[in-house]
Amino acid sequence: MAVDLTERVQELADARGVPESKILEQALERGVEDLWVDLVLTQYLDGEIDREKAIELVGRDRVKRADREAKAVKDDVRWGLNA
Repeated sequence: MAVDLTERVQELADARGVPESKILEQALERGVEDLWVDLVLTQYLDGEIDREKAIELVGRDRVKRADREAKAVKDDVRWGLNA
């Protein structure tokens, strides 16, 4: 796995003409952003923060999508229990 990752970083760096450290920095930033969004949406769906705070932190589109996905899961569970 580590060899694959190293090769991928090298290939990305070569393709973009940037140092490998820049690729690693971008990967870390993207990963942290994804984790942050997941945390905020989990807190929102668990009722730990309100909708407006979630929108402020991650944007209206992401919150609306989380609402739709949560509703779909609830509908599926309801359907499964009544089938």
